[in-house]
Amino acid sequence: MINTFSQSPPMYPTQQGSPLSIVKLTLWIFAVCVLGQIIGTCVFGVYFHTKLDKIEDIMAINNDYLFLRRIQKCLKREKVDPTLLSCEKVIDEFRSLISEITQYDQPSESHEKLTAERENSVPEPRIEEEPRTPKKVPVAAIHVVGDKNNSSNEGLWWRKRSYFSMQNEITSTNNKLKIETPGVYYIYSQVSYCANVAKPQIAPFVQSIHLKRSSEPEKILLKGANTVVSPTENCALHSTQIGAVFTFKENDLLFVKVTDPACVNYSPEYTYFGTFKVGDTS
Repeated sequence: MINTFSQSPPMYPTQQGSPLSIVKLTLWIFAVCVLGQIIGTCVFGVYFHTKLDKIEDIMAINNDYLFLRRIQKCLKREKVDPTLLSCEKVIDEFRSLISEITQYDQPSESHEKLTAERENSVPEPRIEEEPRTPKKVPVAAIHVVGDKNNSSNEGLWWRKRSYFSMQNEITSTNNKLKIETPGVYYIYSQVSYCANVAKPQIAPFVQSIHLKRSSEPEKILLKGANTVVSPTENCALHSTQIGAVFTFKENDLLFVKVTDPACVNYSPEYTYFGTFKVGDTS
């Protein structure tokens, strides 16, 4: 007998969803979610850990600040919270901490203490010193010129010029210079004279500087000579100049002698005598 009931044709696997593929898709989505949750948890853990470190640092700073604030209040004897440690315990803790620090870092503590003292010290008012004026050293010098009216064979006489004259610490008396301050002196003399054949004269023309010291005989220090004579009757002007350094004592007398005072040219520019101090005796 032929079955006349109509039946739908069988479905091929491609025409309906495979249960295996659905399970794989579900597992893949679950795995992705779990992996994302693990990564998120790790990132959050790192972030939370860093935040905790910052919070701990802030709390430590606050605690240190509170501790120092407590010490400051105790030192100033201000009213403090009775629930906290007593001032005696706080100061004892602080002292023990300072003693431990000084044992390990003594130089640094000394430097910090010195720095703190400098910062807290009040600068003293600065007193401006008055400028010191240099002490004036008396000048030992003299310069004199020839005096025609009184000169003789015993020695030339001298007078002070009316201009550019120096005289200090040395006395000029008649024909002698008197040393008032002992020391090392430079002494000089120039004598100008006329020499010609018409006028007889002693040859050569000599000038000399003499030293007279108490209780000692007269001594010649320097000499200068000139033998030139003019062949005419006109005055031929000649000069002799001498000078050297000597050590003199107090009250030493210096004077100049010439062989022929009559032929000397007594103009201030031609005939002069002087000395000045160049140093002290050791």
